[in-house]
Order: sequence, then structure tokens, then C-alpha cells
Amino acid sequence: MRHIAYICVMTDTKIEIIAAAVKCFRLNESATLEKIAQEAGVSRRTLHRYFKDRQELLDSCKNEMLDRCNKAMTEAYERDNDPIKKVRNMLFAAIEQGANYSFVKRIYERSSFAEVDRNKEFESDNVKSKWLTIIKNLQQEGRINAELTLPWIFNLFGSIIETSIYAFESGDIARNDSKKFAWTSFKGAIGLKE
Repeated sequence: MRHIAYICVMTDTKIEIIAAAVKCFRLNESATLEKIAQEAGVSRRTLHRYFKDRQELLDSCKNEMLDRCNKAMTEAYERDNDPIKKVRNMLFAAIEQGANYSFVKRIYERSSFAEVDRNKEFESDNVKSKWLTIIKNLQQEGRINAELTLPWIFNLFGSIIETSIYAFESGDIARNDSKKFAWTSFKGAIGLKE
């Protein structure tokens, strides 16, 4: 019984370190491991028990971001039955999560459609699969411009998210306006008929 409690505490410590890293990296991408350990309330030695180096910690932050984004987009997808509202809600969820983890987006490049397709992420990633199915169906129904290819729409969706996050972070527009403008831009660019 003592052993099980110890494992839970270790897991909590790792989660706290990742949360501290996200907070520190959001403020300063060059934050030191010492600063992150201090923010997490652990020693540098404890930090290294869980993460051998900075890159491993960054990779864990990236995985945390992807998990949270997928969860938020899945919840957004399930929130409504209308396919257009599903796409809109997924866009808003991606913007919200992306704003929280913008440092990860700056460090790691976004995947291209070809890379996602080659890695079979549309098959293995439930969120991407749902998004792709909605877009295909809307295009087959004539509600999205048929001249646009799926790779174009996929990359456009990602670019709209990045633009929205950048505009908000730079202080050019408010967060809610960034979502509204993102949706107006995306649906206009793909000729979406509501």
C-alpha cells in the first residue's frame, strides 16, 4: 500500500514540474531548468529524476499540449450536432489551447497535411479523423468550395489558428475578437455556406 502512494506522489511531482515548465516557458522560452525547478518547488536534482535534460522536458510540454488540445477539440466536437458548429467549436478550442502553449508552437513546427497523412494520424488520431470527415462531407454536400483541396483546407485551418494566437499575443486584438475574426476568415476562405 505504501508503494502505491509513493507512485502517485511521483506522478504528481512530474505533473507539477511540467506545469511549472509551461508557466516559465510561456514567459521566457529560455527559462533555465533551475528556474523551472524553483517554480515547481523542487530541487534541480528532483527535476532531473523525471527529465534527463531540457529537451525531454520540452517534449513533455509538447505532449501535454497535444493531449489538452485533443481533449478540448473532442469536447468541442461533441458539444453540437451541426457539422458547421462542430468545425467552429473545434477552431475555437484549438485557438484557446494554442494560446496557452504558444511557446511550443514556436519551438516545434506544425505538421503539414502530407506528413500527417504519411504518419497515418488521420487514422490514429480521433480528433483529426473527425475534423477531416466533417470537412470531406461538407465539401461533398457542396457547402465548401470544391476547388479547394483537403491539404489546402487543413493548412489554412492551422494558419488561421496561428494568426489568431499571434494577433492576440501581440495585443493587436482581444481574445474573443481573435476567435470571431478567425471563424469569419476561415469560413470565407473556404467558401463555407452555413
